[in-house]
Amino acid sequence: MEPEPTVEQRREELRKSLCVSSLENTFANFKPVKGTEKALAAFKALAEGLTKWKMLICYGGVGNGKSHLCEATVIALYKRGIFCRVLTMARIMGSLKGAMNPDAISPYHELLERYCRAERLIIDDVGMGSSDTDWAFGQLEEIVVARHREHLFTILSSNLDIKFNPEHPNIGFIPERIVSRFQDPDVGRVVLNEGADYRRLKGV
Repeated sequence: MEPEPTVEQRREELRKSLCVSSLENTFANFKPVKGTEKALAAFKALAEGLTKWKMLICYGGVGNGKSHLCEATVIALYKRGIFCRVLTMARIMGSLKGAMNPDAISPYHELLERYCRAERLIIDDVGMGSSDTDWAFGQLEEIVVARHREHLFTILSSNLDIKFNPEHPNIGFIPERIVSRFQDPDVGRVVLNEGADYRRLKGV
């Protein structure tokens, strides 16, 4: 008979199953700085089921707490008895590409359908880690369009802007066809996290 897992082992298994970097990344442990207020309020309201809208894009600079807020949402949902994971865009696109292999356990269209129909979906680091950006955004658009149609709980976070900036033409942006679904006031919200990089603030 195998020994009962320790408290630490159970917590580690939970952390892995939720796909969070730490179970301490809660809303209570989020240290708000100037510019993060709207993002914090939006994530928290959505996680606590206080909104009629269920779709959220949070965008802004690097290191200002977007991933922490995604993880805090998952942890808050878990405490309400609702299971969800934080997935990166790179992970999702990697799984879809892998599903195109004839020997894949889950066929591509079956896997794509899961992302389209999952009751809740949180995607962190949108636009990062894909070598084929046009293809990846095409897949993301298909997922978002399906989820918008069914008004499903969906969160995207990104370091990219939500529109092309002619002053910085080499900086990527999330295509308008994706963002527009979140701008539907009956269904979603688009929030800019204007907070500074927490990693840099540590040295101040």
